[in-house]
Amino acid sequence: MSKPIVVVGSYNVGLFIKGQRLPVKGETVIGDSFYEGAGGKGSNQALCTAKMGGNVHFIGCVGGDRYGRDACDLYDSMGISREFLSVDETIHSGISFVIIDSNGDNLISVALGANNRLSPQHVDKARTLIEGAAMLACQLEGPLDTFAHALKMAHGLGVTTFLDPAPACPLSEEVYRNTDIIAPNESEAEILTGISVDTYADAAKAGRVFLSRGVRTAIVKLGGRGSMYVTENEERHFPAVKVEAVDATGAGDAFAGGLLVALAEEKPIDEAIRFASCVAALSVTKVGVVNALPSREEAESLMARTLQSS
Repeated sequence: MSKPIVVVGSYNVGLFIKGQRLPVKGETVIGDSFYEGAGGKGSNQALCTAKMGGNVHFIGCVGGDRYGRDACDLYDSMGISREFLSVDETIHSGISFVIIDSNGDNLISVALGANNRLSPQHVDKARTLIEGAAMLACQLEGPLDTFAHALKMAHGLGVTTFLDPAPACPLSEEVYRNTDIIAPNESEAEILTGISVDTYADAAKAGRVFLSRGVRTAIVKLGGRGSMYVTENEERHFPAVKVEAVDATGAGDAFAGGLLVALAEEKPIDEAIRFASCVAALSVTKVGVVNALPSREEAESLMARTLQSS
């Protein structure tokens, strides 16, 4: 079996309303449909990683409610190890409310619940697993000290670390130094660097700021404009794969899952980013998050067609 990919992060059940447009402050908008599904940035990335064929382990915390039980059943069905998933009977699982308009744009609000109980001690219990991992991934939906601890441990053990800095918030110098790859979107890059990412040059400039703080590689995600890859020696734009977008929710998590698997398989970085872009592109062609994740075969097929047409 391949070396494990460890994802430290959140599980939130998603409650989705899809309508024609997003409400403005103080406004009630009538939606067209409602559905419920698994979410949370950490969980989404773990699920995508598993669907792409990765040997993934999830370190997280869910509540002792129906949503927590649903999460456990989902991980079992997807072949994700629950050895380091904590169930806290005293609190609710994470909940996210997502409103989606006819263009696929969204508004999201999250009550983290059990995710806030995820501690450095939960990470310590998985030290042996992390030591043998190919990659460790974190996001920021939960206690920052826990994610900082996980990044520090993995980096100290020589494991490649990945940070999706969402939701964006101020980070310590230590977090940046212990991050090998950071992958913010445009708004997160602006919050963290103060640079408005309006052009490819802006994205590259923001990437340089991350490098100056100790990160080895920055990948600034630009939505429909693709992504900007920045290292000490290179700046390179990767165009987005053109599809008809229905719902952009979870696209960044799909990108992360594809990237984690490709890098764990020691694919070259350009191939890894192209593959991740294809996974993300396919994920926006359906409403939802987990149900919208493509298969490995679908992603590879789109990548092959994209390369042929380029």
